[in-house]
Amino acid sequence: MRVLLLTVLAALTTSAAVAQTGGAILSNAGNWELRRSASGSTQEGPCLLAPKTPSRIQVFKDRLVVTGLPKNSIFNFQYRIDDKSASTPAIPSRDMQDEGIIALDGDALKDILNGHRFQIRILDRWHEAITEDLDLSGLKDLYGTITQACG
Repeated sequence: MRVLLLTVLAALTTSAAVAQTGGAILSNAGNWELRRSASGSTQEGPCLLAPKTPSRIQVFKDRLVVTGLPKNSIFNFQYRIDDKSASTPAIPSRDMQDEGIIALDGDALKDILNGHRFQIRILDRWHEAITEDLDLSGLKDLYGTITQACG
């Protein structure tokens, strides 16, 4: 039990910077950078958008991903864009649980790209909160160039 607790604490306190890629910066705007993936290409594509400040959040061509979460331990998540009402708490899919991520796409991604501020609160199964609060300035401009810059 003690080892499990220490393992959980280590996972939760791991620096969010671990989730950021070490790839080359291709462009930047506002608080965001367009980066080449550290490995050259991922299943998401060869490039990603990441905040200039340490964060677990990365944006790809078709979705926003919160990375570096404890695998198979996410209870639920809820997000908010600007001053709008928070989303209904959602339970991540089995695939998201297995990967230790939260992924938002479709209308949610479209709303995020059109917003100015994004907040997400993730509860693990021990009801410890992991939060991110990001200024979205520059994201939409860079998102428009990701296909041109990275194919």
